[in-house]
Amino acid sequence: MRLTLTRTHLLLAPAISLLFSGAAAYAAEMETTQNAANPHDALVLIEEGDRQFHADNLNEAIATYRKAAHAAPLNSTAHERLARALSLNDSMREAEQEAKQAVTLDGKNSLAHTWFGWILGRQGKYKAALAEETVAVALDEKNAFAYQTMGLILTSTGDYNQAIRAYERAIRLDPDDLGSYLNMAAAMGRKGDYAGAASVYRKAITLNRRSSLAHLGLGSALGKIGDLDGQVRELQTAVALSPKSANAHGRLGFAYSQRKDFRGAMREGIVASVLRVENSWSSFMRAMITTWAAVFLVFGAIFAFVFLGSRFKPQPGEEVLKSYFLIFHKDRPGRFVITSRRLVYVPEAVSQWFGATRMSIEREQVERIVSSSSVSGGAISIATKDGVTHKFSMPNLVLEPLAKKLDSLNLGTPTDLVSA
Repeated sequence: MRLTLTRTHLLLAPAISLLFSGAAAYAAEMETTQNAANPHDALVLIEEGDRQFHADNLNEAIATYRKAAHAAPLNSTAHERLARALSLNDSMREAEQEAKQAVTLDGKNSLAHTWFGWILGRQGKYKAALAEETVAVALDEKNAFAYQTMGLILTSTGDYNQAIRAYERAIRLDPDDLGSYLNMAAAMGRKGDYAGAASVYRKAITLNRRSSLAHLGLGSALGKIGDLDGQVRELQTAVALSPKSANAHGRLGFAYSQRKDFRGAMREGIVASVLRVENSWSSFMRAMITTWAAVFLVFGAIFAFVFLGSRFKPQPGEEVLKSYFLIFHKDRPGRFVITSRRLVYVPEAVSQWFGATRMSIEREQVERIVSSSSVSGGAISIATKDGVTHKFSMPNLVLEPLAKKLDSLNLGTPTDLVSA
């Protein structure tokens, strides 16, 4: 079961996850039935609710905790347990009321203060949330769960240094809690300390080598420090561990694109899109997303089929400086490549089947370049010293960077830009 304070993505991490093992162990020591109308019945119901809660039967647990609170309305633990379950069911308003009741009945219940702070933080009430966590650790300095929750709150407010200190304290108290490592690494990533984040993610992996979140976070951190091979390796592991994770497939696709493996990038992008469609939350959204996904996939397939055929291999000693797609020459689409020696037009696959051929212009033969743009698109005319003019048309989105690049090369007469 995972807990998050906000719905925003962290830069490196896939999501913030919080484990309950420490909280559950701590909670076992906090069973109190003081001032209860029927202590025995409340205790039995709380124990039954706990079994249902840890079996992921959340609705049943909520019903049982309600019975406990009804049987013993002055029992702080019953209200604390109900608040916890309600918060995980996204019933935040009622959860806040129950948590407030729990700390009102027993101001020394450290776990009740911890959950009250958690619930306030989930609603963006960070100042009040931090105050509750401060009370919780003052009551029990060994409450690792409170320090971890404090770290989440501080991360959400952007105080990453204090958040990291809180996570470090939580780890000292509970060195086997995976959630603290994942959350601390995420905070480091948001701070910009990617190397530090990678180190903590590696520690998390030593605790649980099958944690897809740890591998996902490590892969993202490695990508930020320039280890593209390591990034792909870790993200491949994350996908193997969580094959139904659209996030993992999407990140792997992006990693492939950074290594210029566009075929792999397209494959993972398609898988991610399909998984997101499968996980859509309503039939209406499913139908709409499916329709648009099909449209984009069709156009993506057409684009890939058309332009992947326009491959270019430089000659020995020649360096490719820049390459542009969506270039048209004599109404035939293709690719425009600028190298250290030449300007090369490479037609796409279908155009080649119909007789279109490559065209190469030595840069030293260029006499003049003229660029023009209009509402409908742009064009570049390249005049060579032998008196021939070659015209290329393209969308304005491509025209601007291409014209700037050609202008920076100082080929012939400086580029003119004419707007129509």
